[in-house]
Amino acid sequence: MRISRDELSLLDRGGRPTLADMLDKMTFSPTRGSIELNGARMVLSRATFGADLQDELIRRFGEREAMVLLLRLGYRSGREDAEFVRRAWPNLDIGDAFTAGTRLHMVTGTVRVETLHNDFDFRNDRFSGDFLWHDSVEATEYSRRHGRATKPVCWAQTGYAAGYASVFFRKLILYKEVSCAAMGDKSCRVVGKTVDDWGRDDPFVRMFLEEVLVTRAESLPRIEADDAPGPAARAEDLIVAPLRPTLERIAEQGLNALITGPDGSGRFAVANWLTAKRFRTAEVHRVHGASSTLPRVLEAITQALAKGTAGGQVLIIDALETLPEPVQVDLLALLKTARARPEKVLLVGLSTLPLSRLQGQGGLRAELLFALSVAHVALRPLANRPEDVVPLADAFLARTAQRRSAAAPVIEEEARATLKARPWPGNLPQLESTVLRAAMLAQTPGRITAADLRAATDDAAPSVTEQAGAAGEQGAARVAPLWEELRPLLQDGLTLDQVVSALERHALEEAGGNTSAAARLLGLTRAKLDYRLNRKGAVD
Repeated sequence: MRISRDELSLLDRGGRPTLADMLDKMTFSPTRGSIELNGARMVLSRATFGADLQDELIRRFGEREAMVLLLRLGYRSGREDAEFVRRAWPNLDIGDAFTAGTRLHMVTGTVRVETLHNDFDFRNDRFSGDFLWHDSVEATEYSRRHGRATKPVCWAQTGYAAGYASVFFRKLILYKEVSCAAMGDKSCRVVGKTVDDWGRDDPFVRMFLEEVLVTRAESLPRIEADDAPGPAARAEDLIVAPLRPTLERIAEQGLNALITGPDGSGRFAVANWLTAKRFRTAEVHRVHGASSTLPRVLEAITQALAKGTAGGQVLIIDALETLPEPVQVDLLALLKTARARPEKVLLVGLSTLPLSRLQGQGGLRAELLFALSVAHVALRPLANRPEDVVPLADAFLARTAQRRSAAAPVIEEEARATLKARPWPGNLPQLESTVLRAAMLAQTPGRITAADLRAATDDAAPSVTEQAGAAGEQGAARVAPLWEELRPLLQDGLTLDQVVSALERHALEEAGGNTSAAARLLGLTRAKLDYRLNRKGAVD
């Protein structure tokens, strides 16, 4: 490789990494067939490849679709390069890392960048930039093949600039090519601003938001069902991924389902996925097992089936163990009707109790429990699936960023290790809350460090008193349905001591007479339960 004497004097100019730094980190090994830049694989190819790709896309899909696709590919490439620079030169000043994109584009032979104006404030998410692109490979190849263009043609490079810059801000940065060498201008000129500064009614902004930044859900038809989800995949996909083979069999065989797992483990997400897999269109009813509205819901489903309403009827019952006996009878009667065929009705029971507890406590009719437990899905707490913590955190950040039409923050390696090491007793809601808070508190916008996570956790951690209060509120909410059942009995003369004694007897029976095990079920110490039992024996 030859570099002229004049160019040698320019290689050390600008921020770090300079062009000289990049060349120093480049390894060209023709015998191994590889080119690497600081460990990242690169490819040397003819400039005509990009022009061929653009021509083929236009021929196959039309000019607008070709532009959208190349903007999208450029955007992804720019984001990847920005993240690569931050990883490869970890001690860089954020301003140097930000401007390194122009030098990286130059060292790869894509374009020579001249900065006219570059004003950025990462902390306040302000940016405006004005640049000249000299010898743009896209513009040069277009002119050589087709002559003068009627509009700018540097689509991939424009997308790249947006992707690279957006990594460093909490807002999406968009560039517009306002003049292009392919149109006869001396050079290409691009102007960059935040999406808010351009204005969301701007036609280019709308096109970028609605077509270039596609969601994974929109691209799913092109992806095989068993493809591994990427870092920006929806959280629901990641929750379901370990269970997908089982859930697909449940859907294919038209079975009802029982989904158990601790609070925050994703029971509703799994029920929603199963619903979408089972029915193209469906009316979904979600109701608590102890809700007074449940009989009316069953009646509405019965009427819809009688009328032959199009689509499926899905009933998702939370806290299945609280179902009153009369409602269980009505539910079984509904499932036995000829109209409640698998292609029309799906019943999903949800519970925080494991199947063994549901079977042992005796509150559910055996026939109903057996019908649901044919297809039993048990979700694990997040503490038992550390390999999923970081992808889920990425998914939560990507989902929130998409709602704001912004770029998702990057979680640094040390922060990723911190995420995996935490137990996450609050499961998915706690993880989501923590990473979103860390993104908001981040010292460097667009980057989440281990220190940011610690700050988010410390600020969000409730005191012992608050924890006790929260636990008490949750317990009160779950006891409320039980109170509705006990109140008539208490009014008929049953005493509170009799209720407590009955609970203690049930716990002892379930524990096979083991006082220690019974005490654990009741949330007591063995000594406390022994005292209560002995006291009652003395009184009796």
